[in-house]
Amino acid sequence: MEYMTVQQAAEKWGVSVRRVQYLCNKGLLQEAAELGKSWIILKDAAKPSDSNKEKQADIVKTIRPLADKKDMLAKIIECFPYPIHVYVPDGTLVLTNQACLNVMHIPSKDKVVGVFNVLKDPIIDLWGEDTRNQILKSFQGETVHFYDLVMPIQNLLRKFGSEEICAEISFQNVTCFPIFADNNQLAYVVHVFITARRYDNAAKTLMAKKYIEENWGEEFDLNKIAQAVNLSKHHFARLFKKDTAVTPFKYYQDIKIRMIKDKLCDTSLSVSEAFSACGVDYSGNYAGVFKEKVGMTPSQYRKLIGQK
Repeated sequence: MEYMTVQQAAEKWGVSVRRVQYLCNKGLLQEAAELGKSWIILKDAAKPSDSNKEKQADIVKTIRPLADKKDMLAKIIECFPYPIHVYVPDGTLVLTNQACLNVMHIPSKDKVVGVFNVLKDPIIDLWGEDTRNQILKSFQGETVHFYDLVMPIQNLLRKFGSEEICAEISFQNVTCFPIFADNNQLAYVVHVFITARRYDNAAKTLMAKKYIEENWGEEFDLNKIAQAVNLSKHHFARLFKKDTAVTPFKYYQDIKIRMIKDKLCDTSLSVSEAFSACGVDYSGNYAGVFKEKVGMTPSQYRKLIGQK
């Protein structure tokens, strides 16, 4: 049997490498097999069906006939559970729906309708020049598709001056298509977004807690923890405190003290050795931290445990 790489499959099927890797990792390609840290795919494997693309095609069929009926178009897109943008030929957003506001954390339609211009706003540059050029093609009468575009939610929050804390990362599959009026002139360009996958605040906090729990033996480093969950140090600290009611350092300290308590139960170790096994010096400040959190000195704790 002959195999192809992820890169070769992406070129053959006309999709991104990330898309093929996603299908492999999710077990959606039965013809794929792991080879070390990479994937190989049967050379004659058919391109997998894309349910998201089918959904987008259905939306296109529904919206396209409404070029001359803006009010009806507005009512229809509001019914869809998927974010939809409708632009006029110069790139100005003229219609959107509540689903868009929810997914992109936009406070109200007034903030974007008649204000946001997809061809001029620098926030689109975050997707890169190639994506911008592809978006431009949709304003030239072509239908284009994108896979796994990361929504710049943090940038949107800053743009609208929102104080909301959001660590959500949203990957969207996007279809951009033109709508022509009866005179064959471009009337609108519609962008339909369907979520490919999403990681929310809770997931980020869980990732951070897992990282701290796995690295409690090391010296506390807020930068490293924030990097592990792909957030800035300041934003991560605020988010973690909001979700857990404690700071990352206090969460780390609590785990460290719990581990010291466990080691103190091992009578083959001296108190100093128990602390050392947990990466701290008994003569340092952790003896005081232990007493503050446990309500007794390490020696008193060991004596209490020995009496049980």
